[in-house]
Amino acid sequence: MTAPEALAAVLRRRILDGELAAGTPLREQHLAAEHDLARHTVRAALRALATEGLVRVEANRGARVAALDGADVRALGELRIALEVEGARLALARHGGRLPAAVHAACADLARACAAAAGFGAVAEAHDALHHAIVAASQSARIVAAHRALSGELRLFLVQLRPAWDVRGLADEHAALVAAIERDGPDALRPHVEASTRALLASFATPAARA
Repeated sequence: MTAPEALAAVLRRRILDGELAAGTPLREQHLAAEHDLARHTVRAALRALATEGLVRVEANRGARVAALDGADVRALGELRIALEVEGARLALARHGGRLPAAVHAACADLARACAAAAGFGAVAEAHDALHHAIVAASQSARIVAAHRALSGELRLFLVQLRPAWDVRGLADEHAALVAAIERDGPDALRPHVEASTRALLASFATPAARA
């Protein structure tokens, strides 16, 4: 792992664990001193995180942890529904009406991450991996690539949703989701995504979210 990759991994974990909140400035000089790195190394790490959607870099303003607003959340929800519902439809069609073993394994990984209480970042990654496993089972390269490109924003979505999220019930919720997709079809994903989108939008209206 290169020095920029290692720093990006550290910052990614801090963002996903909520240690670095949305909007937090990420100053090159401070990070270089904190991690004993050259500023060009820090700059490369921040660019990598910007590509993932976790950091935003603005000319003359520097970098900061990305924040999703209401419009971002609605658009992300709509795109997720389009990709994940169609991905699940193709997955069922191509695997005899069942989701493949990789999806069930990802669901088990999520349950283990929730039970281990290893940090929200690990839970967010396992959640992302499960949803992507459903899409990957479609065997549609373009749909898979489009969904993979959402990974950073999806994780950021989960971090911002964290205060309104029942992490303890997450494993059971997703086990039920996988079962519902196999029992009722791909449209079972729609209310699942819509519910989390509504929860995050509602959190924006609370005094804590406005503070």
